[in-house]
Amino acid sequence: MDSITEEALALLRTDGRLSFAELARELGVPRPAIAARISPLLESGELRIVAAVHPRFFGLNVMAHIAMRISGDVDRVVEEITASVATVFISETVGPEQLVVEVHVRTLGELQAILKTIRGLPGVLDARHLIYDHVLNSFFLGAEPEGPGIELDDADGAIIQILQHDGRAPYRELARHAGLSITAVRSRLHHLVDSGIMRIGALGQRTDSIGGLVFGVGVNLDGADDELIELISRRRGLEFMARTVGRFDLVATIAFSSLQDFNAFLDQVRRSPGTRAVTSWLHARIRLERYQFMQRDEDAREDMVG
Repeated sequence: MDSITEEALALLRTDGRLSFAELARELGVPRPAIAARISPLLESGELRIVAAVHPRFFGLNVMAHIAMRISGDVDRVVEEITASVATVFISETVGPEQLVVEVHVRTLGELQAILKTIRGLPGVLDARHLIYDHVLNSFFLGAEPEGPGIELDDADGAIIQILQHDGRAPYRELARHAGLSITAVRSRLHHLVDSGIMRIGALGQRTDSIGGLVFGVGVNLDGADDELIELISRRRGLEFMARTVGRFDLVATIAFSSLQDFNAFLDQVRRSPGTRAVTSWLHARIRLERYQFMQRDEDAREDMVG
């Protein structure tokens, strides 16, 4: 993957509705150069543009990272965990653990029940968790929604449902499904995004890794985190960063173009003031990313939490 493709994908992760012309202007290249790189990824399904609704809008206030050691059949464990509607992310990893899972639930009690279920699965040797205290950067978890007073009507729901399947659906199609004018749909879409309810971004089918090497980094601190957060925030490949409660104080997910690039960055993290220890893992195969659902299946949730 060349630098133009990488930079275009980085922009699409934060705003999946950017046109090829807008991407070209932003990167200072001709529009055909963007179309030639991005169109084949979209047409093949390697790249998907989807809408995600912020979990807190549905009262999912507990977001947790679970790192698992597995013995035996990883596929069987993945299948069991995928069945839970609380699971939004699963990755096979190279490092201290074999699987990293992210779940979104309403309460700590639900999280405890899920952890109990996971630890009881055949082949699971250990499952250690941490809770996201404050998400600092994420292309699918933008700013916190404005507040619980925001309500969606049927037209909003229709717009979101279409965008969950095709985040680049034209305004004409959205207007037809929502029963509104194109101007009204455009206004509502902007409100959904600006209010923090919804975000539209790119998801790559990274089982074959179209986005380079993706590493997770967990940091333990013995001082202030300001300089470290600034350092990580400057990385173009940053996909996620959060202050956490648990085994790490800060967690980040970052894409790198090479191992040399990753090692150089890791050295910077270790030298950053306040850093006490750093743990890293490679996301070797991302098995599940499903941030684009509209609402939760309560029956399935109840089955998972017991």
